[in-house]
Amino acid sequence: MKITNFYSACLLLLLMFSACGNSDSVGIGQFDNAVIESSANQNKFKQITFTLDVMNNGNEYLNIHRIDSIRLKVNGRSWGVFASESIDTTGNTTHIDQGLKFSSSHISYLVIAPYVLSTDQLQTAGDFVRYLGDRIALAPGDYVCEVSEVKFRNLSGEWTRVKPQAYKNFTVVANTTSSYLGHISITIK
Repeated sequence: MKITNFYSACLLLLLMFSACGNSDSVGIGQFDNAVIESSANQNKFKQITFTLDVMNNGNEYLNIHRIDSIRLKVNGRSWGVFASESIDTTGNTTHIDQGLKFSSSHISYLVIAPYVLSTDQLQTAGDFVRYLGDRIALAPGDYVCEVSEVKFRNLSGEWTRVKPQAYKNFTVVANTTSSYLGHISITIK
């Protein structure tokens, strides 16, 4: 009896994986991204956007081309790692401190953070189960986004890492595909 159940489970998984593919996809198939659950309609929730200021203790703004790495979490679960959009800050440097350029002029970095959950490495049933467990399904309601880590290069090309643990609440509205969080400020100590 146990052997029959085992073979039935294996056959079910095999059928599930083979049914996921289509003529345009490679591998075991394409899976959905984060989803806003609605009884009337399901829309894929695609991204979070916000502006980010990085300041020193003297309220001067970090003056770099872009922020290379911004790690985000939503309600404590990984949303992904993103870079800010590039900006031209030529001529805005007020002074240099510890290998970083700062400006007295306000500098904000635009962050566009599409939901990232890799399906490239799904090869086993265990990989698929982990994928399903890690997937974030956002029903309409209130959530908290955490900026858990920010990394950028100083003038010497060395990495500077800040763990600000900055939090911003946002609301997912039914039948929407993105949310604008507003403005987030962090301080380099």
